[in-house]
Amino acid sequence: MNNAISKIHILPDELINKIAAGEVVERPAAVVKELVENSIDAGATEITVIVKEGGRALIQVVDNGSGMNRAEAILAFQRHATSKIAAAEDLETIRTLGFRGEALASIASVSRVEMRTMEAGATEATWIKMEGTMPPEVSIGSGTPGTSLAIKNLFFNTPGRRKFLKAAATEYRQILAVIYRFAIAFPQVQFTFVHEDEIIFDMPVAASLTERVVMLFGSRLREALIEIHDKSPAVEISGVVGKQSTIRQARGEQYLFLNQRFIMDKSLNHAVIAAYGEILAHGGFPFYAVFLQVDPARVDVNVHPTKMEVKFADDRLIYAILRNAVKRALSSAAVVPIETTLGHAIPEMNWPLAPEIPSTENDAPSLPSTPAPADFRVQHPGRQLGFNLTAPQPALASAAISSTTQVAETSDFGQNDLKIWQIHNRYILSPTKAGLVIIDQHVAHERILYEQALEMFEKLNPAPQQLLFPILVELSVEDFEMLTEFLPFLERLGFIIKYFGKQTMMIEAVPSGSRYANNMQDGKILLEIIDDFRRGKREKLEIRDNVARSYACHTAVRSGDRLTPVTMQALINQLFTAKSPYFCPHGRPVMIQIPLEELDKRFGRI
Repeated sequence: MNNAISKIHILPDELINKIAAGEVVERPAAVVKELVENSIDAGATEITVIVKEGGRALIQVVDNGSGMNRAEAILAFQRHATSKIAAAEDLETIRTLGFRGEALASIASVSRVEMRTMEAGATEATWIKMEGTMPPEVSIGSGTPGTSLAIKNLFFNTPGRRKFLKAAATEYRQILAVIYRFAIAFPQVQFTFVHEDEIIFDMPVAASLTERVVMLFGSRLREALIEIHDKSPAVEISGVVGKQSTIRQARGEQYLFLNQRFIMDKSLNHAVIAAYGEILAHGGFPFYAVFLQVDPARVDVNVHPTKMEVKFADDRLIYAILRNAVKRALSSAAVVPIETTLGHAIPEMNWPLAPEIPSTENDAPSLPSTPAPADFRVQHPGRQLGFNLTAPQPALASAAISSTTQVAETSDFGQNDLKIWQIHNRYILSPTKAGLVIIDQHVAHERILYEQALEMFEKLNPAPQQLLFPILVELSVEDFEMLTEFLPFLERLGFIIKYFGKQTMMIEAVPSGSRYANNMQDGKILLEIIDDFRRGKREKLEIRDNVARSYACHTAVRSGDRLTPVTMQALINQLFTAKSPYFCPHGRPVMIQIPLEELDKRFGRI
């Protein structure tokens, strides 16, 4: 028995390194990630990445970091050799991107490596060549401060791994995605990316995160980003989130960083998406680059070889703080869409600049007297809408509008005019110091009613208004079952709906002040609410939110309803007392801004 061959044995270092390479070096993009992390940890402010054949033939990273001396350079290729931690306690205070000391040894075991490194102030550089697990060739040569690492013929000695690599174009896109993450996380670093001897981008140092994002993704995001800032004892949050115009149907432009390390965390990404609420009613994925700064002792980054998955000590608390921070940013006036693409509808005219308007009355030419412009305001109240909008109070009206739109101080129609107009019985216009604000009357009222409905669910004090003649509504079996599911919520809103027999319901009262209080000719509103609730149920909306959306949509003022100036003013007053006045419950924008500069450009003034 003592002479029997043991079934358990220690693996040789060569095989250990190749196994480790399988964990750390999944594909060429993983090599780029590890090398760029080393460059950043070395304090580099200029990093160049060069690849060929999607990283198969060559991956080279050149930086101007601190560099290494001869002894350090040789030691760096040993397994678990690192300058970033020294004791077990250091794992609880990790502030660098790398720390395991596995990357270089793992990469060198499956490729041909050439390294040149030189410390600042040194007179010569150290050159090292390695091929797989062969002993390194070390020499001395000229160089510049920093480090250059060239990884050639990746997986040349592990053909099983090499054959599973994707097409060169696919691997190139993966590498590009990795470099984008670093470029966003470190705007203070200059990044240059070269593919097949062609410079893909040469990204200079950016003054801010927004500037770097615009460099990477184009000017389409310049006016579409909202900055977020939130600081609490548990986490400090910063970054930018995109407006509705950045929403795309596929993932890809969502970036989440922890202590400047890109991470993949389903829970925290869900927190950001959940904060958009109704803005994403139709699905999609907005742009965001969000940074979390957390005490390293409160987070474990040592749970996965790639270090992109982490564990938080206070994961639920951080989820709530992140969601609320993004939600507050999206509830600000900055989220209002700014329309700068009028040229799609209006051809651009290359007119000469308009003449300057005389600055004084003495300089102005005399003009023949002309009749006063026709007063085209609504001269009659129009159709009686029946919804409950209180008359505007001067102080409240002023505060409500100025909080978002800064109403112009003068008007051509005199001091008694309200500075708001309705066009096509659909939109409300208001001049501002910055240009023009256009409000969709239906979605504006829908937002008001939606928030009122949610409040009524909590207060449990409905105000029903009895109908002069009750309405009988005959339902299908399916509609009847659907109605019984959410009928208690309708009753909290002020509906009184009673069972009349055999899938027939009797509407005795509707919410006071609703458009149906004075004109409830049939039960179509009930059928519309049922249909909307059914659609919301398929979208797995929470029942109270579903009912509130359906009610608001079908009781709000409609497109085509003529509004008096007093009613429009009251609508605006109530809109800007809403918690989130900029989007309706279904995600449509309530208003857009047209900058004065855009109008001037369209009219050839600039």
